[in-house]
Amino acid sequence: MWAALELLDHQIVDCDGRLAGKVDDLELDVPSDGELPVVTEILSGLGALAGQIGGAAGSWLASIEARIAGRDRPPIGRIMFSVVTTVAEHVEVSVSRQALDSNRAEIWTRDVIVDQIPGARHEAD
Repeated sequence: MWAALELLDHQIVDCDGRLAGKVDDLELDVPSDGELPVVTEILSGLGALAGQIGGAAGSWLASIEARIAGRDRPPIGRIMFSVVTTVAEHVEVSVSRQALDSNRAEIWTRDVIVDQIPGARHEAD
């Protein structure tokens, strides 16, 4: 219960202080000996969000994420809980957002759509 209250829907911030998504779901390891469950992964990105939305819209988002991910990567962005450094009003991780699978839709959008707009690569003077 604590994990859901303290983590779900919180913003993820990378090691450089940049926004890297939101916590959409959690992966738990439930020990067989009756111990408390342990959070092992944060699920984030379109694939994780698709499961919460459900229906046709959820299926559509899941198919987009699967296509962006490709065959060699999981369709849901997973962040190992071992890289979490701080849990407060946001969740800080010790890696760059470029290294996170949860950020691949943004990277794809930047590379395939935004960079094709004339002047999009122009740096500020």
